[in-house]
Amino acid sequence: MSYRRGRRFEYEVRDLFRSRGWLVIRAAASKPIDLVCLKAGTAVLVECKYNERPSRSELEQIRSISQSAGVAVVVAVKEKRGKVSLIDVNTGDEFVP
Repeated sequence: MSYRRGRRFEYEVRDLFRSRGWLVIRAAASKPIDLVCLKAGTAVLVECKYNERPSRSELEQIRSISQSAGVAVVVAVKEKRGKVSLIDVNTGDEFVP
């Protein structure tokens, strides 16, 4: 059941980016990155978390990917009240697609 919720959340985040003009590719096996989003020469990698925050080790791995690839990495979190939060892992700031 949680796999389905997580997958549905990935589709929700995908659709959010697509609605704002991004080309979105869902990564197979989706670890450690779920979505690759491209728009006007900009790439953003997205890790989706349904009702949980990434662990410290997951954040370290995601930050390492961001630095290696030279692109922003965003963690999308589905909060308990249904709100979707997009957070840039390097700055901690809210990301607006």
